[in-house]
Amino acid sequence: MRRLAFVVCALALGGCAVTNTSYPSPTYSAPVAQAPPPPPSAYNYAAVARAPLHSELFACNRGGSNLGEIGLRGEATRYTPYMDTPAGPVLRNPTEAACMSSGFGWRNMSSRQHNGIDLANPSGGFIYAAGAGRIVTADWRGGYGNFVEIDHGRGVQTRYAHMAELNPDLRPGAHIQEGVAIGRMGMTGNATGVHLHYEVLVDGLLVDPLHYGIPPHYQTTPVTQTFPDPITLPPPPDLQQ
Repeated sequence: MRRLAFVVCALALGGCAVTNTSYPSPTYSAPVAQAPPPPPSAYNYAAVARAPLHSELFACNRGGSNLGEIGLRGEATRYTPYMDTPAGPVLRNPTEAACMSSGFGWRNMSSRQHNGIDLANPSGGFIYAAGAGRIVTADWRGGYGNFVEIDHGRGVQTRYAHMAELNPDLRPGAHIQEGVAIGRMGMTGNATGVHLHYEVLVDGLLVDPLHYGIPPHYQTTPVTQTFPDPITLPPPPDLQQ
C-alpha cells in the first residue's frame, strides 16, 4: 500500500514533456520552497562568445504544437533572426543551438495556453540575453526552474525558464548587453527535456516570439498573360447615339 501511494505521488509531481509544458499566469508569486543552491559553474561566463545569429529555425518534428508554417526542409518559413519591438530588435532564438519543439498559443490536447516557445537541444548549450536591458530577476521560480527576466525598456520584457544554471554575475538591477550569456539550457522546474521556454511581453501582454513584428503575409496571383498593345474598347452606347 505504501509503495502504491509513492507511485501516485510521483505521477502527480512529474514534470510535463517538452512539447506539452503548461505554464501559469505571468503574474508570479514567491515559490513555496526554494531550490537548493546550484554548484559552482564550470564556465567562465566573461569569456563566453556572444550569441550567434541564426538565419533559420527548424522544427524538432512536425508533430509539435503551434509551430506555424513549416517548409519542406522542416524550417519555420516566416522566421527572422530579430523581432521588431518598441525597444528595438530582440532575438527570436537566443540559444547557442536549438530546434523549436512547441510554439505559442492554445493547446487543444491539454486545453491550456502555452505562453512562449520551446527551443530544445538535448546537448544543452548557452542561453543569451535577447536584447540589451536590465536584469529584473535571476533566481529559482517554481515550475519555471532557474529563471531570468530582462526588462528592455519601452514596455518590453523577455523571460527564460528551465535553465540548468545561471550566470553567477547576474544581479537584479544590473545592465546587460545583447548577446551576453545568461545561463545554460536545462530541464529544471516543470520539464522533462532539455530546452529553453522563452517568453516575450510587450506592454504587459504575452506575444508570440516567433511571429511578433512580422509584416502580414499576402498571397499574390502570378501573371500568366500580358498584351503588347492596349486594347481599344468601343464607346459607351449613349455616345454612339
